[in-house]
Amino acid sequence: MRELLERWDATHRSTHMHGWDFSALEGRMTSEEPDWDFEAECRDALGALADAGGGTVLDMGTGGGERLAALLDSLDAGRRDRLDVVATEGWERNVPAARERLEPLGVRVEEHDPGRGDPLPLPDGGARLVMNRHEALDARDLARVLAPGGLLVCQQVDGTEVPEVHDWFGTRPAYPDVRLAVVAAALRGAGLDVEETEQWSGPMDFADVDALVAYWALVPWDVPEDFTVPGYAAVLERIHRESGGGPVRLTARRFRLRARRPL
Repeated sequence: MRELLERWDATHRSTHMHGWDFSALEGRMTSEEPDWDFEAECRDALGALADAGGGTVLDMGTGGGERLAALLDSLDAGRRDRLDVVATEGWERNVPAARERLEPLGVRVEEHDPGRGDPLPLPDGGARLVMNRHEALDARDLARVLAPGGLLVCQQVDGTEVPEVHDWFGTRPAYPDVRLAVVAAALRGAGLDVEETEQWSGPMDFADVDALVAYWALVPWDVPEDFTVPGYAAVLERIHRESGGGPVRLTARRFRLRARRPL
């Protein structure tokens, strides 16, 4: 067991996020996807806005900009030029990566952390489309920046996901209010019309505990703030023992919604 702990510790210390890149887990993590296609929904919304004459688009929580760059690349140059695109990112280490990738595409990247109460970097009614994939949101501030008729397309990680982790560490969900009913009610309370909602749960499978600690190095908010392999050796030993040294399964939960500011 000592050799395993040393290996897990080395993995955790050497795995780092750059942008929003999970390639370190290629072949060691598999995850089912929700029943919907959020990327297609965003592509369609961008295309529809461009075809309607264009306007300002806000991409909240852009990560390293990988996803937004791919979405913009799906549009021909003429349609893309009708869009004024602003991206925000709250994780400090991702902001330089996002700027490097997106600014050559004409995208303005702003550091913005909803958890600090930062207002969105747009004027009142400044956005015709807001895309939010897994970023915290303030319903009233979001409603403020949407233009009349403006659309929000949103996919969130349910705050109650990975219940197995809370069982192992004896913790409570860090974001218990990030649930479909709560977020939808907040958007309605801010004056938006919620047009569509869906929710989903499915498995995330890791090859072994080594892959799991690599994942936690990439998404450290999923475990206690003081997490280290030596500090939580007993927990990791329990997971290894219960899995028989093989695959470990977590439960992922997602929800999506579309909301619009009335005309």
